[in-house]
Amino acid sequence: MKVIIAETAGFCMGVKRAVDLAIDHSRKENETVYTYGPLIHNRQTVEMLNSRGVTELDNDSPLKKAPIIIRAHGIPLHSETKLRSKGHEIIDGTCPKVKTVHRVITKYRKLGYTIIITGDEGHAEVIGLMGYAGDRGLLVQSPSDIDSIPPTEKVCLVSQTTFDRELFDDIAARARTRFKEQQVVVKKTICSATKRRQTETKEIASMVDAMIVVGGKNSANTQRLAKISSACNTPTQHVESEKELDIDALEHCNTVGITAGASTPQWMIKRVVDYLQFMSHRKKKTLKDRVKRVLDLCAIFNIFIAAGATAAYYASCTIQRIDLPLQEFALGGVVVFFYFLSIYLVNSMTSIEITQHLGISRYQFYQSHKTMILLIAEISIALLLAASLTINLSLFYLMLFSTTLGALYHITIVPLPLRRIFKYSNLKDVPTSRDLFVALAWAILATFIPHAIRNQLVFTKSTVFVFGWIFVLAFLRSLMADLRDIEGDRIMGRETLVTIMGEKRVKKGIHRMIWACLIITVCYSAIMAITDFGKYSHGDISLLFQLPAIVYMMVFVRWHEKNHRTRSTLFNILSEAPFYIAAIGAWVTWRIN
Repeated sequence: MKVIIAETAGFCMGVKRAVDLAIDHSRKENETVYTYGPLIHNRQTVEMLNSRGVTELDNDSPLKKAPIIIRAHGIPLHSETKLRSKGHEIIDGTCPKVKTVHRVITKYRKLGYTIIITGDEGHAEVIGLMGYAGDRGLLVQSPSDIDSIPPTEKVCLVSQTTFDRELFDDIAARARTRFKEQQVVVKKTICSATKRRQTETKEIASMVDAMIVVGGKNSANTQRLAKISSACNTPTQHVESEKELDIDALEHCNTVGITAGASTPQWMIKRVVDYLQFMSHRKKKTLKDRVKRVLDLCAIFNIFIAAGATAAYYASCTIQRIDLPLQEFALGGVVVFFYFLSIYLVNSMTSIEITQHLGISRYQFYQSHKTMILLIAEISIALLLAASLTINLSLFYLMLFSTTLGALYHITIVPLPLRRIFKYSNLKDVPTSRDLFVALAWAILATFIPHAIRNQLVFTKSTVFVFGWIFVLAFLRSLMADLRDIEGDRIMGRETLVTIMGEKRVKKGIHRMIWACLIITVCYSAIMAITDFGKYSHGDISLLFQLPAIVYMMVFVRWHEKNHRTRSTLFNILSEAPFYIAAIGAWVTWRIN
């Protein structure tokens, strides 16, 4: 099944801004942060924000001058004034596009115009617009409503920012006819993002077998997308989550389109896409679908990650020119494979609830097979320790220490009496710890396991290069995953480098890091070739064969920027590819020498 995802699907600028404000202030405040009405029309996002201390204000709320966030839809001016008079800190999360409509209404109301507002009766944004219009505001929902408006000298027509643009044009035309002898000002205040989303929905609906619209059932703009899709005579499902999908109805579809309302987070869209493709592969019995199912299982069990770490180990041995007996070399690869397999499985299971936004198929599989997965992790740990013990005690102690440290990452290690002194009770709560610790683990083990197997630690120029090289590849891989998961990470409170510094800064940093690696590798290879000339027939040019891994990272970063919604299995395969390429480069080096 081919899935086409609308480019405009998901959070619009205004909604994203409101959610970011709520998340940022929930970190600063020790007490509850209130929102005036639902922050956005998406139940799942609101529930996650509630878990972080962001809750909707009601009449029974103990205010005590607590911070209050104005929802993205805005509120009437008199309501905001009343809150300020009580001494509350007001955090204005109103969408800038909605604020523009507020200013237009205020301007023409003062000039004596009757303000005609097109919108959905009872909608949060419309309530706010009517509040700004005061006694000069009138709400219309169809062209026929224009005829019931009393005669007036001057009319200003504005719109709810998520209103249907074609319906607005029809209403505007009727208004110009109805008040043709009077002064009519038409301000088409429908958000440009709304226009693009509606246009794209119509285009996709006309070219697919079925359409899925993801978003809150009480979201007006999402409901409108579902109506636009249905009007194209395309079977349409409007769902809030993957649980509402009618998979049987999509069984014979070759192509399915997916769009989402402005208040739908990217992680929810990904969950729907992930679940749709996962169930499609399970129901179909073709060879292609069975292969995809196997790849999904490999991703769920972190096989690609473990294989990537093993490839990094091979590259490390070759670049450092550590020549090990075949049996010990192979056992070292087994140790590396089972270490990363077990640690990633253990960490996935211990953090399953806060990572459910990363992939619903993985989440459901973990929930259904907890005992089996933990048993596999325990067996893997036993195998890697047994394999390391058969080599020597140095490797055994290194792996025992690394396994213990890796298992402790998610475990609370600060005693209860000391938690008032220490801000963080476990390693995973330390900001950016995931990115840093993961890269360090990859670099340390890939670099020094060959030394431990040889039972001799020797620092050379190649050792330094390999450590830095593996660290950078692993760090970049981690940052790419953070960019993919930023929305969910922010809502769940995970402080990664991306959530702290922001997407733009991290993306710039990634590009600069890649270019720096390219330049350093070329220069370092030149130095090595000159200094080792005579020792090797053409000098040591082995590091030049690592350049394809850097070039691949450039391509992968560009690809990811355009395909950030791709399914997790494909991302897992592609994100581990630099380590496979590094291993291939090392193998070419070995063949040449």
